[in-house]
Amino acid sequence: MAKQNEHGKLIAAAARAALLPLGCRRIGQSRCWISDERFWYILIEFQPSAWSKGTYTNVTPIWLFLQPWGGEAAHRVADYIKFENVEQFAPLVERIAKRAAAEVVTLRANFRTPLDVHRFFAGRLWYAGNTYRAAITAGLIGDIALARQLFARIRTLDATKHGPQLKNLQLECAALAALLDNPIRYRSAILETIAARRQARQLPADPQCLEPLDVMT
Repeated sequence: MAKQNEHGKLIAAAARAALLPLGCRRIGQSRCWISDERFWYILIEFQPSAWSKGTYTNVTPIWLFLQPWGGEAAHRVADYIKFENVEQFAPLVERIAKRAAAEVVTLRANFRTPLDVHRFFAGRLWYAGNTYRAAITAGLIGDIALARQLFARIRTLDATKHGPQLKNLQLECAALAALLDNPIRYRSAILETIAARRQARQLPADPQCLEPLDVMT
């Protein structure tokens, strides 16, 4: 018979072997790991099930200067793996931990700069959440005309169709739109948001996290 929480120990060992060499760190004794990418981070979660011992595996970029609101680049990298015994579970969880590590490497390559993030969201504007994100990233990379256009689109969205969070997003967008004529103040506002969220997540201060900042040429 397997020892109590034997599957949890196997998950922790597999995650450690796959993620620690990439510079990821475990969040306490949880099943979550984090990869600090300065102005964003990657959350790697070995998600439990309410019904049986085992794990799902999720890898999600978290943008420290944006609020979560649909259309994320999250990815479930593996179907649920049920724990039956050590011999069955160990090789499977090692495989999905390696798959999660590969996804971390891919996300790092895809989102090296704010310009990379902007291009991702600007190419997916069919999600209202991506309109919000692309508006903010447009201002950050210096595409002021697009930022104004997208901020205006956010202002006209109907809260009855997009949920109660929309009001806060509209207020945030209005405040940032008012700074578009002053790129230094706009960037400072973004940095303040990142700094506050890094502190809340117990990440070290990184006031230069947007350097070098890709701009429109």
